[in-house]
Amino acid sequence: MDKWIDFFKQYFPDMQAVEHFVNKCESLTPSDSNHKAKIMLHQTQRLISIADDLPTLRPKRESLQLLFLIVCAEHISKLHYGFKGEGQSRKYVKRFFDKFLLQPEKDHLGNCFFTGNSTTMAPVGIEKVVDILYNVRCDVVHEGKYWAFTFHDGHTPMVNVDPDVIVYITFKELRDIVVKGCIRVIEDKLKP
Repeated sequence: MDKWIDFFKQYFPDMQAVEHFVNKCESLTPSDSNHKAKIMLHQTQRLISIADDLPTLRPKRESLQLLFLIVCAEHISKLHYGFKGEGQSRKYVKRFFDKFLLQPEKDHLGNCFFTGNSTTMAPVGIEKVVDILYNVRCDVVHEGKYWAFTFHDGHTPMVNVDPDVIVYITFKELRDIVVKGCIRVIEDKLKP
């Protein structure tokens, strides 16, 4: 259980809270009606950890890291809604960002992606941001294009060409938003 606690502890106010959260999930058995919460806990840690580890294999390839964040959001959303078929990935990614992010997170994310030039720059809004992120995921999955998208580096916003957007959010900030959304989904599934 240490790896789950270590992964999630930064998102809880104290060790007691994270231990309670993880223990509640880990105690679930396949016969429990909310067993999906345990699967979600495991999948969130696994998929986000892969994204975290990718820079050691392919430095400065944030499109690859983003792929695993989006796969995580999609998978958690599909599990939550009980989707068992194939396809409809974009729909479930959008649903994740719409239903499981808090409004301040949506606002922040929507205000961190800009289009236009220096005199006409405007934030694109949350719906367009989710489309951009999903399209980058598709470029990686379907085209093998994993080098074209870059997040803010902590000092400088990044100008991307395809998609044509200036990004004012770091990968870590987006990662944290996704993990917090996953925690909310898991907590929702834990309810009796």
